[in-house]
Amino acid sequence: MTIIKKICSIICGAPCAGIDKNLIEGLVIAADRGLDYALAAGITPDIAVGDFDSAESSVPSGVECVRVSPIKDDTDTILAANTAIEHGCDELRFFCALGGRLDHTFANIQMLYDLINRGIHGKLYGDNECAYLLRNETVEIPRYNGYLSVFSYGESAVVSESGVKYPIDRYLMKNSFPLGVSNEITAPAAIITAHEGTVLIIEVRKSVK
Repeated sequence: MTIIKKICSIICGAPCAGIDKNLIEGLVIAADRGLDYALAAGITPDIAVGDFDSAESSVPSGVECVRVSPIKDDTDTILAANTAIEHGCDELRFFCALGGRLDHTFANIQMLYDLINRGIHGKLYGDNECAYLLRNETVEIPRYNGYLSVFSYGESAVVSESGVKYPIDRYLMKNSFPLGVSNEITAPAAIITAHEGTVLIIEVRKSVK
């Protein structure tokens, strides 16, 4: 039986060159400055959330607004994620979520760990790159021009990688040494399996000039 996931596209506030409207699916949530990016791309979100200390745009009429105090524990991106989950979404795609401030990027990656622990699939997108976690499953990644990095997100993880320049088979990957950085896909697709533990996968595509 095929399980159909309910998708939410969350537009965040990290620096980005722009948003491809064709990638936006499902429920659309703008998190703070993400509202500026959404409107600039001609996208009217279903919901806008945040303390709005960074957004320059006003929330359009008819758009649900979740406004919170800037004195809070959750980031605007986490608020958007929780709002998506409250609406029944279980596949969250975060656009404009990588780059800019390193602390914000790391906070977003930590958020992915919270999501996977709750059975929610999350994926972060930035300009020419994306990041996501894998646990006890296999992912197939079609070949692209760029780098594929796999890191243990925890003390250790047992990982296999095939279809890549530097393959490994049930390798005990530790978070104290970045063995999995800057691999390349050499086959039509790479196959990555997290047999034990959780791994962070980062895909970096070379920009075409």
